[in-house]
Amino acid sequence: MKDKETNLYISKSIKYIHSNIKQKIIIDDICKNINLSKYYFSRLFKEKVGITPYRYVLNCKIEGVVKDLSKGIDINTIVSNYSFYDLSHLNKSFIKVYGITPLEFQELYLNKNTNR
Repeated sequence: MKDKETNLYISKSIKYIHSNIKQKIIIDDICKNINLSKYYFSRLFKEKVGITPYRYVLNCKIEGVVKDLSKGIDINTIVSNYSFYDLSHLNKSFIKVYGITPLEFQELYLNKNTNR
């Protein structure tokens, strides 16, 4: 596969992820959208982006969660908005990226802003 073609698949998949970030994203859905097999796509994505598609989706969701937390949006609303199963699922996912829970992050973020 040519590099230009490879980059097109990657950019289309990233666009799909960002367009659907507030929904449950399954790797199979991305693959259907770009017409590649799951295993080939996963290998290609990791090779070009440096992380697995699953981790990329998780990181994007958590970035959205951080933005919403910084706006003061209720944690239960965030769970629903980003299609996490429940608060525990969000907490586990958030800890994978930041090492703390979303509420701990929110407290730290808000404390920094109120101490200015």
